[in-house]
Amino acid sequence: MKTKFLSASVAMFVASVTPAHAANLLGSYAVSYAKAIDTKEASAVAYNWDTRTLMVTNDEEDSNGRSIWGEYDLNGNKTATISLSGCLSLGNAQCDPEGLTYVGNGQYVVAEERYQDIARISEIGSVGGTRNYTAYPDAPTVSVGPNAGNSGLEGIAYNRVTGNYFGVKETSAQTIYKITGVDFDSETANVTTLFNPASLGLDRLSDIAVLSNGVFGATAFGDNLLILSGRSFKLLEVTQTGSIVSSYDLSSFRSLVDPANEGGKFEGMTLDELGNIYLVSDDGDGPNQSYLVKLAYTGAVPEPTTWTMMILGFGLIGSSMRRRQKALQPSPQRSV
Repeated sequence: MKTKFLSASVAMFVASVTPAHAANLLGSYAVSYAKAIDTKEASAVAYNWDTRTLMVTNDEEDSNGRSIWGEYDLNGNKTATISLSGCLSLGNAQCDPEGLTYVGNGQYVVAEERYQDIARISEIGSVGGTRNYTAYPDAPTVSVGPNAGNSGLEGIAYNRVTGNYFGVKETSAQTIYKITGVDFDSETANVTTLFNPASLGLDRLSDIAVLSNGVFGATAFGDNLLILSGRSFKLLEVTQTGSIVSSYDLSSFRSLVDPANEGGKFEGMTLDELGNIYLVSDDGDGPNQSYLVKLAYTGAVPEPTTWTMMILGFGLIGSSMRRRQKALQPSPQRSV
């Protein structure tokens, strides 16, 4: 009876620290701002947890073979211009950075759509107020899949807890990659696929994010993924087996990001440690304006002290059970 009571206590304790919004995470967001940005063809955004800034990619190159990106603070103000060179030496198709994620120590991993590669880059210097990052031909690169043209790798996310990556292939066919054992020194990795994303009912996949890097990491839903579809104007929270847990309708932004009806849509997504979501939209090949949108998390999350108490509680329960088991064991008989 005592053992059953202790087990029930564990269940009750876990329930008491589970966030009230766990079953509808994306229902706990409100628009904080939507700001026009001057990074054209914005295709991806990554949160840098060391500097608390946002890096935004441009998926085209200028006449000098440079891809010009932008760095922004969390209020949407531009803080730096970023340049990556070497596009022309590899062919124009190489400079199609549709995904970006921060991996720590000033390094980012960029996803190139057409060749379905991920490459690690970092700052290498500054000239005339522009910060330069690793040139494309010099970046260590890992292949995620075969060449896919303009329907390949659209997003990449890094799980800083496990060191694994997740990626999405846009279409033909929609694919969700799990990338483990990434070694940029040897340029190797293990690539598998998760569930079939066709079941999500999305018109193409635009980006992916993990919930484990911030305040949601210690929750029961910390292993879930966020999937963005720009064409569907929808954001989904899904389990790693493909069950839809919650959703956020982005269609109210359509008139903002695509007023000319020329293809403007959300292309990139990232989260900060507090669970706030940042989205970037492209300009639809020129006629529209790129935007940075912040969706602020308004729900509750477990306090670290609460989880510490829970862990200590498990320890006390285990200790109590061990003492009880020891007390029930028959005493050894002495020989005479």
